[in-house]
Amino acid sequence: MASKRKFLTLEERVKVISLLCKGHSCRRVASDLGVGKTQIQSILKRKHEIMDEFEENVNCESKRPKRESEFASVNDLVHLLVV
Repeated sequence: MASKRKFLTLEERVKVISLLCKGHSCRRVASDLGVGKTQIQSILKRKHEIMDEFEENVNCESKRPKRESEFASVNDLVHLLVV
């Protein structure tokens, strides 16, 4: 069975932030994008994190935020060795 949740891409989350800054309500933005009001409020709460990701040119098609693992520093070093 397919998931009923709709995950917004980074680009869509930035669009949500800009609409909210222009004065649109959370309910209106949520209904326009077909997601819940709570999801829009969560995006607004994480506004600074999302904008930082966007400014760092993180993949805009990414739907889920990047999680930091326990071994993030090791992963970064291995990535530097490979690249």
